[in-house]
Amino acid sequence: MKQFQTVVIGAGPAGYEAALELARAGGKTLLIDKSKEHIGGVCLNEGCISTKNYLQYAEFATRASYFGGRGLELEMKGLDIKALAIHTASLKDELRTGVAWLLEQAGVEMLYGSASFIDDYHISVSDETIAFDHCIIATGSKTRELPILPIDGKRIISSREVFELQALPKSIVIVGGGLIGCEFATFFSAFGVEVTMIVRGTQLLSGEDEDLSKALLRAFKKRSINVLFSASVSEVQVEGERVKLAIHAQNEEQIECDLVLSATGRIPYTDGLQLENAGIRQSDKGFIEVNSSFQTTREHIYAVGDCIETFGYAHTAYTEGRVASHNIITGEALTNTHVTPSTIFSDPQVATCGLNEKEAKRLGMDIDVKKAYFKANAKAKIVGDDTGFMKLILSPQDGTVLGASVVGAEAVEIIHLLSAAVERRVTLKELTGMIYAHPTISESIRNF
Repeated sequence: MKQFQTVVIGAGPAGYEAALELARAGGKTLLIDKSKEHIGGVCLNEGCISTKNYLQYAEFATRASYFGGRGLELEMKGLDIKALAIHTASLKDELRTGVAWLLEQAGVEMLYGSASFIDDYHISVSDETIAFDHCIIATGSKTRELPILPIDGKRIISSREVFELQALPKSIVIVGGGLIGCEFATFFSAFGVEVTMIVRGTQLLSGEDEDLSKALLRAFKKRSINVLFSASVSEVQVEGERVKLAIHAQNEEQIECDLVLSATGRIPYTDGLQLENAGIRQSDKGFIEVNSSFQTTREHIYAVGDCIETFGYAHTAYTEGRVASHNIITGEALTNTHVTPSTIFSDPQVATCGLNEKEAKRLGMDIDVKKAYFKANAKAKIVGDDTGFMKLILSPQDGTVLGASVVGAEAVEIIHLLSAAVERRVTLKELTGMIYAHPTISESIRNF
């Protein structure tokens, strides 16, 4: 039986980041995942990297169309999605090889197979028993599957199967109006696919302020994306190469399409771990319960990333992995005190951080709200999209920046400056008084 100081279960962003930190500190560290192909987790293999690579193509197609009417002669023959899939697979292989190299250089031992707890100091992997002093669970998440919409991988797919498509559909129904749904609506519409979105609530991106969602909806309507709100799927029939859906909304509707994408969110992946053997509790939603230092109900066992109820982003997972590993190495009880930016790579992009107006109203907080629009911004006009804006949530007492939102060109880059302002409790006067390069979209901050 092998003994390790720390065993990390899951080689996604949270897991491999934690394993690297632990090994570099001299600890004997084992990292477990199902296979070598799973290194990088959902982010690399079917999430962040794959999606954003597809969206880069969509952005180019959209911008090419814009500049094509302004003197740039391009011949757009459409998208060869097979070639895009091959390129994306090659990109993932390259990045996965890089992660594997880092782990090897740091001295992390790898083991492939499915892990399950025997008790709170032993796990089983492929009939091998492993003993540990500490453990970090970083098993990530999986697609939430609706009973009414069973994924068959052919006509009803999840985000994973998008990257296996050999041809673009003529029409697609996307069920869900969150991050995943909005990003794929952007991708498919950029290449002429007829897109319909089925949204259970009353706005896109339900957690964001209404004015951001309205800005995104206006852009979607310009692209002829049909969005049905307060709607749900009541019946599904797959007939050959077509899918028929009965939609329950204000009026009952029947929709036919080539493809249905289920984008109804993700749930924690803890299948087969047998957490009960280690005395580890889960919430009613299935998340592993942790304290502020990411310790489970067993103090020597930690959980980080998508399997706990925090922001479901790779950048959150990286930070949590580092914090948990630091606590194991030092015996301290640090937590994640950083402001987490939310980034959505739709077109237009949406990015937020800190407190938003909706949350402030719910809490009954007294706030000041200011906006700066891109209409007068030279760089926004140069890149062909001046429809966006920035929004700040301020303390009325001292002008401290409590939260920020950006919708429009380069929002996912601009948000980092605003995240720093929120985290460091910068005042509006200090933020607008900085020198900003010209022409940049960031300099719109001076207009608050």
